[in-house]
Amino acid sequence: MKLLISTTWKYIRRNPGLSLATIVIITITFAMGTLLFMLNMFASATVDYLQSQPTISVLYDPKEKEENISEFKSYLENQPGVVNVVYNNSSEIQREYLNSIGIPPEQQNQYAFDGNQMHVLRLQLEPNQDYQKFIALVNEEKNNGALIVDIIFVQQIVDRIREFSNTVRIGGGIITLFLIVISLVLIYLTIGFTINRFAQEIDIMQLVGAESKLIMTPFILQGAFYGAIAALISYITLVVFWAAAIAVLQSNILFEFIRNIVTEVGLGALFTITPLYFVFGAILELIGIFIGVVCSYFATKRYIKI
Repeated sequence: MKLLISTTWKYIRRNPGLSLATIVIITITFAMGTLLFMLNMFASATVDYLQSQPTISVLYDPKEKEENISEFKSYLENQPGVVNVVYNNSSEIQREYLNSIGIPPEQQNQYAFDGNQMHVLRLQLEPNQDYQKFIALVNEEKNNGALIVDIIFVQQIVDRIREFSNTVRIGGGIITLFLIVISLVLIYLTIGFTINRFAQEIDIMQLVGAESKLIMTPFILQGAFYGAIAALISYITLVVFWAAAIAVLQSNILFEFIRNIVTEVGLGALFTITPLYFVFGAILELIGIFIGVVCSYFATKRYIKI
């Protein structure tokens, strides 16, 4: 084993520039692939969460009488499939938002509030409810003279998030695939270049009866080394940057808002170092080693005549 390791290290050191380039490209590939995976996971979790809690927001003109809104609110509350109906004005909703992101009430006066005081009726439905009939009820109320300005349903937000997720998945997938191809080609060429450089030594080993397994193993370990180091660097870099971002931005309003949303959709564990981090790192390492071993194996079979 010691001989295999020393031989593998000798092969790596003989091509420092090519080895470094290979590791850098694979590292970028892993980092980008990980970021895209996390982004898609968040988008999917957000879509699932929003679909599990369908909500319709009915926006009224400030001129609409509150008794008319209250009457329609009572009507909706008696409809089957309705979980809750809440009536607010736009300023109250803004204050709710500031409370949700941790802004103390005594500091909220420094923020600008909506002067028009638009009235908002928020209708929460049971999961997987047919929202179309409730949209029809709101439209009917509007046709009867209610001063309804707009109707916002969570499905519209879901569709936009899904479109964004698909765009990221397709565009990012193409870029990641391109980087993976480059990484595989670099590993293949690096191993091939190393084999050609040590061709005379390999011929001597074959002449003295060395087993093909003994000849191929150092080159396969070389590929495994590239994959493992690249995966480790990308993992450590992402974790360090993420931990630093949490430490620096933990009191930032926008970051707190994002943190609340991520926690709400069930991904709050991302903000705490848990065993999940180490499991993910181990998986990343195994993928890196697998890619390196497979690619170097085929390169070795291609360049060594056994």
